[in-house]
Amino acid sequence: MRSFVFLLGLIFLSNLSAQDPAAEKKPALQVKWLAVTAALDLGQVYLLSGDVKSPAFDLPMNNVSDAIAVTQRAFSLKSVNKDLSLCAIELPEAGKEFIIVLSPTKGGSYRSVIVRTDDPSFRRGDVFFLNLTTHTVLGKLGTRPLILESGKSAITRPDGPKEKGYYDIAFATRQETEDRIFSSSRWPIDDQIRSYLFFLQEQSGRITYRAVDEFIPAEKRP
Repeated sequence: MRSFVFLLGLIFLSNLSAQDPAAEKKPALQVKWLAVTAALDLGQVYLLSGDVKSPAFDLPMNNVSDAIAVTQRAFSLKSVNKDLSLCAIELPEAGKEFIIVLSPTKGGSYRSVIVRTDDPSFRRGDVFFLNLTTHTVLGKLGTRPLILESGKSAITRPDGPKEKGYYDIAFATRQETEDRIFSSSRWPIDDQIRSYLFFLQEQSGRITYRAVDEFIPAEKRP
């Protein structure tokens, strides 16, 4: 009888533990990486969180990296070669999944822009814009306008598609006397991806942009 009561007690306690949110293992924070540009001699990098080092990896420029689990919201990015500190990262309190967009600075380090990718408002079909030029960039995203000051970022999407399934897209820079168009194109409608678009300024002063697409699996589409 005592053994039976003892077993019932164990079952009761185990049920309480299973129902206790504190007893459940919380999912790890995850970060992905995307470099606007990267030095040719950079080599591999790693994350340092306290005394814990991540495995080394390459910073991708043409695709979003695989997710890397981190245990803290504050950590640093370092190079394997010479063990140089490249960037200090502090994730916001809200969210568990992020993409960290890196752009180089004049001093050889990197500036980070953190994009929360599990935010329900960042949906398939959206575009993350980052203006790395010294000018304000104006955009015509179908029928939706975009005004993006130097150094700023924004998430929006084209609107007003044409009947054949594309958007008319144009970008210009705001000048003292007039707005100067530097790109005009058509974008196909694609609800399978989110995109990351960077406005860049060449040494000659010419303004360009490049985009990287992130495929969103059907079961994970926000």
